[in-house]
Amino acid sequence: MPTAHKTKQKRLVSVRSQLKSSVLLLKKLFAIRIVRITSYVLLVTLLSPLILFFILRPHVSNDITYGTTFSHKYATELGLGWKETYIAILDDLGVKNLRLVAYWEDSEPNRDEYDFSIIKWQLDEAKKRDIPVILITGRKQVRYPECFEPTWWEEIKEEAARDSEVYEFVKQTVIELKDYENIAMWQVENEPFFPFGDCAGDIKWSVLQNEISIVRELDDRPVLVQDSGEGGVWLPTYLSGDYLGVSMYRRIWYDFWGVFLGRSIYFQYPLAHWTYKIKADLVGVPYQKVIVTELQAEPWGPGPNVALSKEEADKTMSRELFIDTLNYAQKSGFSDLYFWGSEWWYFQKQIHNEPFYWDTIKALLN
Repeated sequence: MPTAHKTKQKRLVSVRSQLKSSVLLLKKLFAIRIVRITSYVLLVTLLSPLILFFILRPHVSNDITYGTTFSHKYATELGLGWKETYIAILDDLGVKNLRLVAYWEDSEPNRDEYDFSIIKWQLDEAKKRDIPVILITGRKQVRYPECFEPTWWEEIKEEAARDSEVYEFVKQTVIELKDYENIAMWQVENEPFFPFGDCAGDIKWSVLQNEISIVRELDDRPVLVQDSGEGGVWLPTYLSGDYLGVSMYRRIWYDFWGVFLGRSIYFQYPLAHWTYKIKADLVGVPYQKVIVTELQAEPWGPGPNVALSKEEADKTMSRELFIDTLNYAQKSGFSDLYFWGSEWWYFQKQIHNEPFYWDTIKALLN
């Protein structure tokens, strides 16, 4: 036993000696300026995400404003009567805020011949119910294929002449619709700098600025410009207008511009709910000026939603994912959330006898 005790004592002395030597070595290392600076930089780098989270993390808004985007083209694609669907969204669902579209191919089917009857009917019905509207104009608009240029415009070869026609359409849209007091703001183009959709050429920065200038010359209501919530830069887009609209998608089926050798895959964005607010703060966009204009509330699968099987649709928007996405958006801290998919909820309710999505939002709004 005494021998074992002495052995233990020797080990303790050895350990203490090694610790003392390590401390002295660290002191000598930290006496070197470059070592101190490098260590501090590494420490800050490792702790910065945690620091940012606690400083910039969002808090659930006590007064969330809910709305929805409506597209008569999408309702028709789903096999629905678009007017019936729209009225149901207003009266049965009880939506209190809308984002509507003045599609160019509908509003100017022939060159210099304007017909705004479709969007005016929607605005009239919203006005009867005192529903404020974000009104979208321009050539890149909501729903695939994203751009809805008239056939006659695509036949114009000269770029300056093409741009001139875009400007005239934006001008006529504002002139025709600005008397609607329920238009709360104008949205000029939709994700103009995000490369998605089937468009006849990219939208140039100078063209967007000219469109916005036209709107401002004709009306003093705010201008919103849309960007991708997941892939956009945000600040340049926001600086173009008064408000920034962003998308909020969770699960999609996409090929990401051929990254996966041209194969589309199911993909979930690896973004926590708090990343949107922190991104806004880091790039310099006022949090209060961000509106979630496209909150995913329908499937994004390998084909048109009208043709997806339930099993395929559930991979990106099942009942569970629907509730999960809603909770995610609420926790993001934004106070303005516009759903993307109210036409699909009505389609599920009327065609597939699945009222869950419709009834869930109806309960939320009422």
